[in-house]
Amino acid sequence: MRERIAMTGTGPLQDHEVLEFLLFSFVPRKNTNEMAHALMDRFGSFAGVLNADASELEKVPGMTGNAALFLSVLPEILRRYAVSVSEKRTALTGRRAVREHIAKEMFGVPTEVAGVAALDAQDGLIKFEKLARGTGDSVEISARAVAEFALRTNAVSVVIAHNHPSGNARPSQEDYDVTCRIAAVLSGMGVKLYDHIIYTDNESFSFEENGLLPESDAQDNR
Repeated sequence: MRERIAMTGTGPLQDHEVLEFLLFSFVPRKNTNEMAHALMDRFGSFAGVLNADASELEKVPGMTGNAALFLSVLPEILRRYAVSVSEKRTALTGRRAVREHIAKEMFGVPTEVAGVAALDAQDGLIKFEKLARGTGDSVEISARAVAEFALRTNAVSVVIAHNHPSGNARPSQEDYDVTCRIAAVLSGMGVKLYDHIIYTDNESFSFEENGLLPESDAQDNR
């Protein structure tokens, strides 16, 4: 397996073979091929394995605590890598650029998370930060936390974002209400709410693009 990967990379491998390779360093002297198949059978897919809790992964025969922990945090490591690649003061020039950058942080997260991006006067990304994590299919976006983040980063405008793991990107009434509250708080600080974007793994929904931002904070299409 190591020789194959050294020659061709992981591209030609099947999903269970990639798992087999990942487990080599954490499960010594055991058949990781059988464990990889067992993981795929239990969790249904490669993504299902990586999105599983460490406690659930440990229930698969042969799995060690270190192996379970490593697989469970691997998605966070990959997201950090993707953000690091594009984090060199990216100039954001409109809804599309904002959406694509934040999507790297939101992709594949199995529970709802909420975050905010701070932008400067030239739409340059100052910082993106996850402010809250839900326990399932809901997350609370605090207007106070967003305001404090905007002050800390000297933001001229901000984009708030959260994900819908259910796969439906349409906003709820609660999503609309919290957007209005945050827009009002930011407006009082002289900070623009540029957008609120809801993500799934396959699509996104922009409040600004769909005319749902409070009128005083609506932005021109950049």
